[in-house]
Amino acid sequence: MTGPVDQTARPKVYLAHATEDKPAVRPIAEHLMANGVEVWLDEWDIEVGESLRQQMEAGLEGMTHFVVVLTPAALRKPWVQMEIDAGILRRIGGESRFVPLLVGIDPSELPIFLRTMLGVRFDPASDADLRSLVDRLHGVSRRPALGPVPDHVRVAATAPSGWSAAAVAIARLMVTSSRNAMLRDPVLTLAELVEGTGMSEEDVRLATLELKDAGLIWEGAVGRHYAPEGAMFAEFDAAFMAFSPGDDAVIVANRMLEGTGRAVDTRTLAAELGWEARRMNAAICYLQSAGAIEQRHALAAQPLRAVQLVRTDETLRFARNRS
Repeated sequence: MTGPVDQTARPKVYLAHATEDKPAVRPIAEHLMANGVEVWLDEWDIEVGESLRQQMEAGLEGMTHFVVVLTPAALRKPWVQMEIDAGILRRIGGESRFVPLLVGIDPSELPIFLRTMLGVRFDPASDADLRSLVDRLHGVSRRPALGPVPDHVRVAATAPSGWSAAAVAIARLMVTSSRNAMLRDPVLTLAELVEGTGMSEEDVRLATLELKDAGLIWEGAVGRHYAPEGAMFAEFDAAFMAFSPGDDAVIVANRMLEGTGRAVDTRTLAAELGWEARRMNAAICYLQSAGAIEQRHALAAQPLRAVQLVRTDETLRFARNRS
């Protein structure tokens, strides 16, 4: 237990030490005072004729930190041991912090109870050690600043559940890089996936395997080249694009059921809806993944995935189930 010591107040230190160590302790106290740390030091705060015990007890009152300079000489002094006992009691009671400075001794030389506390190897002649002590007493954190969450982890929270963060990162890169959601649009190398997601090559390989097993990604037979399958747009576009293929698929299905003919011209329908090829193709991918349409293909269809969409009974069921 370290207790609810107020770290916002200016630190006040009780500096315990052996008399023999004053030449080393005095510069420590002076450095602390020069850096905004109030120090109680016996030679500064006890006048001739005053009670040592009473003044030391007064010095302990209101201290935020009990600092003890532990040297071979200090460990032999009964009076220093009594001060340490008082400092430990204040620590247990949450009245002050306990800061042992190990000067010229090894932790193995300390009494067993003191070994349980985090001691600081300290060189009074070291500017770095003095700066570190000042920072510690002022409550300056030694913990590095907390950086942002990696992008591939952050975006996973917005994606459909059930996917690893790495798989989501790759899906995001692919769907946002796709120009029209056509076949093999885009084709990315392993190196491009690593660079685009900021993940390790090992994580990328495992994530592509996850997506490939789910039928969402194509892998080239030669080399490591990857491209999204239509099901990837159906699954991830809603998370990373400005439209929802699922909602759009319902609109398309209902429009297909309005007419008397079975086939609908894809280009005409896209123009009537005011959708670019990227959005229209994502809706087609969703309907295809749901088994709700048949498609008629031709080279003239580009940049759309089909020349015509053909309705079936599955189209009717799809529309009714989502009405």
